Amino acid sequence: MRGKIISPSNTRLKIARSLHSRSGILKNGLFIMEGPRFISDYLSRETPRWILISDSAGGLSETVATEAAEMNVPVMEIPEKLFSDISDTKTSQGITAVCPLPSVNIEGIPREGVFLLLDGVSDPGNMGTIIRSAAAFGCKAIIAGRGSCCPFAPRVTRAAAGLNSTVPIVFDTDLAAFMQSNSNAIEFIGADPSGEDIDRLRGTEGCLGLVIGSEAHGISVETAKHCSGTVAANDRRSGIPQRRRQRVNTSLRDI
Repeated sequence: MRGKIISPSNTRLKIARSLHSRSGILKNGLFIMEGPRFISDYLSRETPRWILISDSAGGLSETVATEAAEMNVPVMEIPEKLFSDISDTKTSQGITAVCPLPSVNIEGIPREGVFLLLDGVSDPGNMGTIIRSAAAFGCKAIIAGRGSCCPFAPRVTRAAAGLNSTVPIVFDTDLAAFMQSNSNAIEFIGADPSGEDIDRLRGTEGCLGLVIGSEAHGISVETAKHCSGTVAANDRRSGIPQRRRQRVNTSLRDI
């Protein structure tokens, strides 16, 4: 299904513009994903609510839009000027998908493998990099605490290569309360530069909760109370770029 939108007051455009904010994402239960490659990968797993494509887009963006239309996803062509109002990139490829927030029941996820807890990770680039690593290395869930940036904000989605839709994520969580209620099922370990070598986690049995603190202040006192210890990864093995890491210094592939 393809159509055209020419009015800036169109409901779909208004909603898309609102999805640049946490409040808009929560109110509508939607997030936006920009770029033909990310959207193409998403189409192989899930179905967007609708797709917006600039009337100046071509190449891969047009190919992806055609693929989506053949899947009965509404594809709306809009003037380039209106598209720039919803785009989050300086050099956009002219296509954005509006996607439903994944529904996650954290209590229904078996307590096994690795859970990743984010305690005040506020930089979208860091958040996206962490999500991308977590998805690649099979983390069972990501739990973003209060004070962390929204894991479905456009800049996070871009940094995560759209993989924030592939791993269960809950956010705005009271981490200390979650850790306390799961203390019998999950061993919580904090990531800290002064911690033990991450090699000590190799072969750990049971469920592990790895806690990553904020870029500026590390793990909060309230969260640290529930950690049984801390680990650090050296620069050579860190899965997060040095220019962004600061205190986010753990590599999931080493667990």
